[in-house]
Amino acid sequence: MTNELNKTEFNKERYEFEKRARTEEMRMQVTTFAVMIFLTFVAFAMVAAGLSKEFIVPAVLLLALIQVILQFYYFMHMKHKGHETAKLFILTGLFFAASFIVMAIYLAWIGDPLK
Repeated sequence: MTNELNKTEFNKERYEFEKRARTEEMRMQVTTFAVMIFLTFVAFAMVAAGLSKEFIVPAVLLLALIQVILQFYYFMHMKHKGHETAKLFILTGLFFAASFIVMAIYLAWIGDPLK
């Protein structure tokens, strides 16, 4: 009988702990979503305000990068344990994408190096 009471007490404590953890997780997701909507409105406002193109393009790209990081971290649950392989593949893909972009810009800037 005592063992059964301890199990019930343990289950209640575990339930309360998991409930608090899930509530905190949901709160962070809603907050992150609100931040991302705000960043989107900021990007639209900068374009609508007619600011210079030299300022808008890097600023919008920076805001987009922040949103991508937030997407991976919170909505794709990359902060949780067990996602190390997925993180490795994503970082490898980002490395190759950045390398190709830098190479394309370099080749477009200097022209054909074989001439």
